[in-house]
Amino acid sequence: MVVYKFGGALGRSRRGLDALVKIVREAARRETTRMHRSKRSGEIHGVVLVASAIGHTTRHLARAAELAEDGRLEEAEELLGRAVAQHEQLAISLGLGEDDLFEELESILRDVASLLEGITIVREVSQRTRDAVLACGERFAIALIEALLTYHDLPVRTVDAKEVIVTDENFGYAAPITEEVSKAVHKVIVPQLKRGHIVLLQGFVGATRDGITTTMGSESSDLTATLVASVLRAEEVVIWKTLPGLYTADPELVKSPKLIKSLSFEEAEEMGRRGARVLFPAFAHPLTQDEHETIVRIATPFGKSSHHTVLQREPPRSTGTRSGLALAIEQRLIPIVVRESGRSAGAGAHQREARAQKALARAAMTWRSQSETHALIRREDRRSIVRDLTAGGYSITESAPQSALSLILRKRSTEDDGSTLSAITRSLRSFPIQAIVPAGRSLITLVNDSEGLSALRKLHHDLFET
Repeated sequence: MVVYKFGGALGRSRRGLDALVKIVREAARRETTRMHRSKRSGEIHGVVLVASAIGHTTRHLARAAELAEDGRLEEAEELLGRAVAQHEQLAISLGLGEDDLFEELESILRDVASLLEGITIVREVSQRTRDAVLACGERFAIALIEALLTYHDLPVRTVDAKEVIVTDENFGYAAPITEEVSKAVHKVIVPQLKRGHIVLLQGFVGATRDGITTTMGSESSDLTATLVASVLRAEEVVIWKTLPGLYTADPELVKSPKLIKSLSFEEAEEMGRRGARVLFPAFAHPLTQDEHETIVRIATPFGKSSHHTVLQREPPRSTGTRSGLALAIEQRLIPIVVRESGRSAGAGAHQREARAQKALARAAMTWRSQSETHALIRREDRRSIVRDLTAGGYSITESAPQSALSLILRKRSTEDDGSTLSAITRSLRSFPIQAIVPAGRSLITLVNDSEGLSALRKLHHDLFET
């Protein structure tokens, strides 16, 4: 049993989608052979494919929702149209001329357009409505990929993730209800696999017990894949990307990154928490809940098959570099100071306070100083976080954006922190450091956002290249 997660960056080119067909065909053939040879009763074989929204579709949909909230509906619809046109052009380049596909894309477009019109009328994007808009990015991708696999005579069956990934009602950051997910996987996915079908479903998206659309956070398609893999007791989850694994820093940002051959689930999740957007921070949680050992591989269909990163429950024996495992950066973080400003009273006060606290939990970092709460918030979350905190009776003071450079360590100890801290300050002595904060397995250095990339490259050179 294998679960594949297909990244959105691969899906935005014909080359990537052609590669998808090849790897799925090979996996399906391999699993069919294993199924015929298997002598174990009840053993499940097959391929589950989890797909993310293609390219920058999610970003475009988020921006369209913001434009609609500002009353700029025409601009929002124009942006939506460009996203749909990208899928239509990809379909044409792949030889997919079926009317059914284009009708489905137009149907999804109409659904999003209707949501945008509603946003324009009320002039507010609730987290629930935002989830409904963003979830359509995966719908576009699934429609295209299903048509592509069918065109190549692969026995694909699409399952709506909203029937399988049951979550709580924390819209935007919904948490899966594992017991409900397990029941749904056995009810909906397993029968399809037993019939020899390749199961295709969207990542990122779920639904409440009442069927209301939710999303689980940026990059949470990884979590969709591991949730399904855990229930099916898959031998392997492969996260297919344009690059063959995790590196000591983002290869698009530094000159000489080193491929990390293996690391533990805990280390990989720490990288995701600190801004390495290649993984969802809680992706491995489902795989640590039972005794079954599932390996996660991050690989690319391009290049050598031996070049990949293996993630596993236990940490690898290698201790990595003497100064750390990897560097990650989050840019354009907005520092805010949150102060009480006459708590709102009356009807709904408790709900507004709960809404404010949930908003603060979405910050990249928070810490207390006397009677104030300090936080770093991501630019895409700024609008909703400020709105919810203000509604809860708090005043907000913003400062110039900062970058957070995180050095992820194999393990942290107070003794090790001293020498590592010295290495960081020595490397960045020409940069005005705002603060260095220990958090989890990381040491986080805050610098002016305009100097974030330069600081990252200097620190990576000194810690990993020399």
